Amino acid sequence: MGQRARLLFATAFVTTVTTACENSTDPAGSFVVTGHIDNRTQAPIPANARLLAVWGVSAGTPDYSYVFGEGTINRLTGTFRIRFDQTPPIKALNRGALGVAFIIATTDQSVQVGDSSPSWTGAIGITGQHAVIFIQNRATLPTPTWVDAFDDGYSVGVGVKALPSEVFDTFAPTSRSSPVLIIDDRANIEVVNWT
Repeated sequence: MGQRARLLFATAFVTTVTTACENSTDPAGSFVVTGHIDNRTQAPIPANARLLAVWGVSAGTPDYSYVFGEGTINRLTGTFRIRFDQTPPIKALNRGALGVAFIIATTDQSVQVGDSSPSWTGAIGITGQHAVIFIQNRATLPTPTWVDAFDDGYSVGVGVKALPSEVFDTFAPTSRSSPVLIIDDRANIEVVNWT
């Protein structure tokens, strides 16, 4: 095999491995999301700030939020990390099939994993244009929708603005290291209006 052929083969192999690692869970079965922090306030992030995944459920009435997933904030590097070791509880999913979670930073110490419709009074930031997506039991979801672009299990989506003829924004697949946690007043952060 010539040097050029070996180089092309190696490039294809590395690309395939990188893509597979980016879109699937790691060998231990967990799904890790990392990202950067855009602190628009220029004030230090409070020492008691916590990182939580808040899942939006709108398939029933009334809509509610469900806390499932807790991560860490690295103030020194301006990054965050959250890991999911198991599937979301059924209460976090729409129709038992679709989960959409925004990652928030909050100083509210009373919010716990498993809380429904948590208080937003301590929220200091959110991944407004990125969400963790979870899909199972795909057959129970209406098709075709933006969900069709995602694989089953965990992934990350980036917001896609609705066309003038549409009502809701959608999500498109993106890297699990692409989310940006925006620290600012909630009114200053544009959040994907997916439902």
